[in-house]
Amino acid sequence: MSKFDDIKIPDNIDEVTKNAIRRGKTKKHQYKKVTKVAASIAVISTLTITTTFAVEYIIDYFNHNKQSLYLSDKNDFEKTSNNINLTVKDKGIEFTIDNISIDDNYITVFHTSKTDKNINKIDKDAYLDNLIISTYMDGERIEESSGIIEHEATYISENELKGIQKIDVSSVDIDNNDEIVFRVNEIFGIEGNWVISTKIDKSKAIDSTYNYNVNKDYTINQTYNYNNEKIDIKHNINVEKVIISPLSNTIRINEKPTKVFKDWTPMLGNSFALFDDKNNSLDVLDKGGSGVNTKTGIASNSYEFLKVDKDTKSLTLVPISFAHSVENKELEPQSIGNLPIVFETSEYGKIVIEDIKITDTEIKYTYYKDGVVPGYLTLWFYDEEGDEIDISSSIKESLDRHTGRYTTILKLEGYENDISKIRKIKKVSTFSHSDMKLLCNQQIKIDLKE
Repeated sequence: MSKFDDIKIPDNIDEVTKNAIRRGKTKKHQYKKVTKVAASIAVISTLTITTTFAVEYIIDYFNHNKQSLYLSDKNDFEKTSNNINLTVKDKGIEFTIDNISIDDNYITVFHTSKTDKNINKIDKDAYLDNLIISTYMDGERIEESSGIIEHEATYISENELKGIQKIDVSSVDIDNNDEIVFRVNEIFGIEGNWVISTKIDKSKAIDSTYNYNVNKDYTINQTYNYNNEKIDIKHNINVEKVIISPLSNTIRINEKPTKVFKDWTPMLGNSFALFDDKNNSLDVLDKGGSGVNTKTGIASNSYEFLKVDKDTKSLTLVPISFAHSVENKELEPQSIGNLPIVFETSEYGKIVIEDIKITDTEIKYTYYKDGVVPGYLTLWFYDEEGDEIDISSSIKESLDRHTGRYTTILKLEGYENDISKIRKIKKVSTFSHSDMKLLCNQQIKIDLKE
């Protein structure tokens, strides 16, 4: 979660992640679905530029979007920012890359789209009008680990939109002056070809990036329930590398499934906890993951985590198993007038809700994790008598990577909610993770040596 607008479950997400999502009690929030046309590989024209950067650039996007879900990352973006200012035009629409911020984990693209006609706005939500960028190096598309495309946008006028897209580049090695090609095949519902090529400068991030090449193989044994039978699985994984960088921290894991069933490929995926050398639990972000590559037979994913710095000497990876026979129960509802609210979700961790605001248009709550707590917090709402209040909404998640605070925003507008009942919300609850167990006897220590 990161700032993760309109969380979706992609088709190629690994089965362990799907099952983890399904384990939570299904809530009645009706999240808005978004479908984007797949990017074409066709190229008509390419702009190329070589530029040397020496100063920190102010990113104009944040001057226009004061409510950005990425606002807590603004300083980090600007410290690693390069001013690109390249424009290409097709079908009466100008596409400009204003800035890019880059380290070994992410390229974050800040862009502007202008049209000769007014934008055909969809539900007045700039997110739905935002374009999707595909990224290429040496003629090959950079495949992202996460099954979720992180992006955000804001309207500037009736014919102009500014946006952000975070592109996971942890799977490739990008050096200074390497050429990257950005391609867009659809803007404002109009198909076309917008291609911009530029040479990359990572120099601003080098001094604060720590890249640890681990490249060690491990085996993790787990037992699963499949068709009412217990199945023993050996997970053969390779911890490829750990990157601690200005824009995020990631651990890259390659896994080759040892058994495949007709409707299930058992994988470790993101079912693990991380601890630092002082035994502090590190938040592992749930961004999903890519499944097995059909060419290599290997699933390669970079998992983002929080709460480490350059002084961290080692990590300990502890596998998590889930007993499907154990029921996750709803916890006792707590009053929103008595903050902070603490929910002990398992013997390994708890959620602390620091703030919750409810208006006629949205419900917004901020929380942090203390210990091992998988996934994101989903709340249920109740009146004073303890009767549940159903709501329908879209959802957006924001994350402050510096403080480890998560913010969830439920947008109520555009849905058939009974506002009089929304105003009666007095209590909240969530579900436990009683089925979770840390396999401490199979923990893996990862020394961070450059």
